[in-house]
Amino acid sequence: MSTEVSVPSRRDRDESSLRSRWLGRGLRELREDRGLTLKYVANVLGVQFADLAAHEHGRQVFVFDKVAALLDVYGIHDRVERDHLLGLARQVFRLPRWQDDFAGPDLDVSMLDYLWLESVAHRICCYGPVLMPPLLRTPEYVEAVIRCEVKDISDMQVGWWVQTYRDRQETVENGRVTDVRAVLAESVLRRPVGGAARTLPGQLGYLTKLRRSDRIQVRVLPDEASYVPWADGWFTLFELPEPYSRRVACAGHVRGVAIHEGAVAEVYAGMFDRLWDAATTQVESAALIGGLAIDLPIESNS
Repeated sequence: MSTEVSVPSRRDRDESSLRSRWLGRGLRELREDRGLTLKYVANVLGVQFADLAAHEHGRQVFVFDKVAALLDVYGIHDRVERDHLLGLARQVFRLPRWQDDFAGPDLDVSMLDYLWLESVAHRICCYGPVLMPPLLRTPEYVEAVIRCEVKDISDMQVGWWVQTYRDRQETVENGRVTDVRAVLAESVLRRPVGGAARTLPGQLGYLTKLRRSDRIQVRVLPDEASYVPWADGWFTLFELPEPYSRRVACAGHVRGVAIHEGAVAEVYAGMFDRLWDAATTQVESAALIGGLAIDLPIESNS
């Protein structure tokens, strides 16, 4: 009997964040390990039974002090375990890096989870069948994509997005991420965004320089490569350190991101491995990218 797991095509309607669900699950497991009931803990904490239940399922966010009080009730005094859960509680409540800038957009909760995963992962694998993966985009490419996707966007917000992408790339180059693997469809290297001569020369030049990186590997999926089942849209696979879940996959969704854990994340991992194997080697990919950069047409000013 087949055990293949199909890949969902839409996001779950639950608007709770991945961060709140993970925190709630961890606290629920602690409560159950100690044989305590929801009613008992709610009485001790001085909250409503329904509020505590909603918190354990990630649908409600408790302030930091209440989470700390829960850890006291559960007798969590180990510094590593306590610091992890309290740190997650802060990140559940607010992500200052992306939520405290008034010049920035009001980001969907799934996009905030995506940015957070990017900041805590130690390996990131991404596939771009139509556009460059976010972590590989130049400022000009970022601006061109944003202006295409968001009509009547202000110059201030465009500047916010450009700076955010720069910050994210610096985090990868200097932070905890030890490995970024990207597979690009060959057509992405030829697709004009905002005018080929405006964005592609710098973008292809940037990709060519990455061949000297010991953290970022880029491979190109040739046009003639066979179709990999389900790989018809962009996705990013995050591999996370303990005590987080091992893998989380994020896939494209209109104005948001679909986030998958468990068996579905493993499906995406298998998809990426097949795409990686089907793509040209890093050396061959760099040669192809360099050749395309040379052959780009020069934009006419007439």
